[in-house]
Amino acid sequence: MKLPKIPFSAKDLDIAIRAVPLIKDIFPKAKAGLNSLINEPEYNSKIGKLEDALHDKKAEICKLREKIEELEAILEDYRSAIGAGPTKEDS
Repeated sequence: MKLPKIPFSAKDLDIAIRAVPLIKDIFPKAKAGLNSLINEPEYNSKIGKLEDALHDKKAEICKLREKIEELEAILEDYRSAIGAGPTKEDS
C-alpha cells in the first residue's frame, strides 16, 4: 500500500510550529476574548456620554409630543369656534 504524499515538507512543518507561539502572543487570551482589547475607562466614559445624550433626546421628544398635543387642542378649539374644517373626530 502506497502512502499519500504530504503537500508540505518537514521544514515547512517545523517553521509553522516555531511560529505558533509568536502568533499566539499577538491575539488576546481565550478567556479574555475581545473585551481585553477594550480600554475600560475610555469605553465607560463614552458609554456614559452616549447614555446622557440619549436621555436628553428622549426628554426633548417627550416635550415636543406634549407641545403637539397642546397645539392640536388649540387648533381644535379654534375650528370649533368658527365652525369650519374637520375636527379630530372626523378624521
